[in-house]
Amino acid sequence: PASGYQAGGTNSVDPRVPSLYKPDKTFNYEIGTKGDFLNHALSVDASLYYVDWKDLQVGVLDPKSQLGYTTNGGRAKSDGIELSVESRPATGLKIAGWIVWSDAALSEDFPSIETSRGFDGDRLPFSSKWSGNVSLDQELQISAELSGFVGGTYAYIGDRLGSFNGPGMSDPGPSLPRQVYPAYSKMDLRAGVRCRSWSVNMFVNNVADKRSALVGMGMTERQGGSD
Repeated sequence: PASGYQAGGTNSVDPRVPSLYKPDKTFNYEIGTKGDFLNHALSVDASLYYVDWKDLQVGVLDPKSQLGYTTNGGRAKSDGIELSVESRPATGLKIAGWIVWSDAALSEDFPSIETSRGFDGDRLPFSSKWSGNVSLDQELQISAELSGFVGGTYAYIGDRLGSFNGPGMSDPGPSLPRQVYPAYSKMDLRAGVRCRSWSVNMFVNNVADKRSALVGMGMTERQGGSD
């Protein structure tokens, strides 16, 4: 087991939002195993974890003033499974990947005085249930002094929910729906050559030039480009 701590702080001086928020603390528990098999041709690393969160700091938006601020949302928890595998089935070939399942949610309701509402079992903002990554790299011996490599990586991030919301202008009433950030994936490619102490590397990130929503109200980030 281990523990973590995040300092508190201050918000805007605007009287419509809380001026201060408290520190939050975590108590972390993890158990796992790892090993090499088939004469180091296969390695596996697996773990189970549980995080108990007290006085969770969350970013919220006051629907009436449209001011964003940080507050303490009570208790939360995060538990999950992580598995990573690396294989070298042939000379110069490496296949690696990892997958994570995570359940990060409130473990008690928000205090009733908060303008934003969160309830026991609600998913934490920007946490995905599933994420994963798989990569393949092949080393090539071109001549006695010249070698090269080619490879690619595919990554996946599951859907996420945005910040907790309040009841809107019609308070009291139901909370406004939270923003949904759809799942996304991207493919990266790379290649290069090496000669003695010299190397030339080329890569293309986000081959399909996809866009995905990451954070913020309607904010998107384009993950792409090449060099």
